[in-house]
Amino acid sequence: MSEENVELARRYVESFNEGGLDATEPLRHPEIETFDPPTFPDAGRYVGEAELRKLVEDYLEIAWDGKFHDPEFIDGGDEVLVIWRFRGESGHGGGFPFEETISHIYLFEDGKLRRIRQFMSREEGLEAVGLAKPG
Repeated sequence: MSEENVELARRYVESFNEGGLDATEPLRHPEIETFDPPTFPDAGRYVGEAELRKLVEDYLEIAWDGKFHDPEFIDGGDEVLVIWRFRGESGHGGGFPFEETISHIYLFEDGKLRRIRQFMSREEGLEAVGLAKPG
């Protein structure tokens, strides 16, 4: 099952990169849950399509270019860790370019993306799925 989930995650990211959030709607569970990185002040939980859309729109508004750059897919057992580069430009188009490593952890249910947990680094993502290197 985990190999199948890695392929579902790959398909989700590729579809998003090709056609944005609309292209991935058939791949999501209608009650999808999305979690802010736990390091965010007032980290939230968002449920359903409308809340996910609002969250993605907010990311696009603050500077994200809307692409998952250089995604890496790691089998995390029941979940799939997707490590990718978040690129954007500060200052709403008038600032300087920046890039951050982001981790998403996807959980699939009946072939649909059911949950997205977000983390602000590769290390945090690896730790969250139990794959962090000791020491």
